[in-house]
Amino acid sequence: MNTITDTSAQSDLEAVRAGFEAVAAGDVVAFAAGFHADATWNHRNPDSLGGVKNGVDEIVGFLAASMELTTGTLRPVPQLYMSNGAGHVAVLTRISGNRPDGRTFDDTQILYFQLEDGKVRSVDQFIGDPPVVTEFWA
Repeated sequence: MNTITDTSAQSDLEAVRAGFEAVAAGDVVAFAAGFHADATWNHRNPDSLGGVKNGVDEIVGFLAASMELTTGTLRPVPQLYMSNGAGHVAVLTRISGNRPDGRTFDDTQILYFQLEDGKVRSVDQFIGDPPVVTEFWA
């Protein structure tokens, strides 16, 4: 029996899109509202921002630190959304930014979201070019 429906896939996609739109608009409140209080975000890279963020406060802190270090130039731009309609959404994402000292990066990454009841339960962020990203955040 197939339990995946177009409606559930669309709902999952809309929830993830809303998070990207909130970041683009600088709306931290809307971004945070899309997560369960105990959600996790795993930035899978050994850089200064790497590791697991536990809870929405740490996730928002991770975003705030990223924006601060890039003086607001960090741009996560979704390129392709893929949903299985059962709470899993993978997003091919182009992430770019500039540092005040002239460092730049433009990396293709995959953000893998797990949703429950219309909110994000976890995010796994897979880095495209780990050495470049590590140097950027150093």
